[in-house]
Amino acid sequence: MLSRQLRHCITQRRVRHFSLAGFTKDENGMYNVSTKVEWDAIVATGQPIVGDFWAPWCGKCRQISGFVEILAEDHPNVAFVKMNTGEEGVQEIKAVLGVQVLPTFRFFKDGVEVGTPVTGYKKTPLEDQVKLLDA
Repeated sequence: MLSRQLRHCITQRRVRHFSLAGFTKDENGMYNVSTKVEWDAIVATGQPIVGDFWAPWCGKCRQISGFVEILAEDHPNVAFVKMNTGEEGVQEIKAVLGVQVLPTFRFFKDGVEVGTPVTGYKKTPLEDQVKLLDA
């Protein structure tokens, strides 16, 4: 459950920095989000974030997942957030951000989107955007 203060900040679209302490990483070092409330809370931390939109049926998503795990290991200051587009709660995030292609990677820092989205199996552009985010 989000605190009243965090909900107010999200509603007012003011950026305040919060901790990722309330979120846990999976065995691959990724945060898994299944609702817009969770996504908004992570973005509100202000930390550098890679939003990874994927689906279990997506071949390119599975192909690039190992590379994404390596990037997460190499960039511990960046939060890698996976969102399974097959989950109902992720549909709202997908719609708000206009995600239409899988995989899609979106980049956030200080509570706002930065950089250029990367779609498909494109290792070099993805790595370049993560390096810029971590700079």
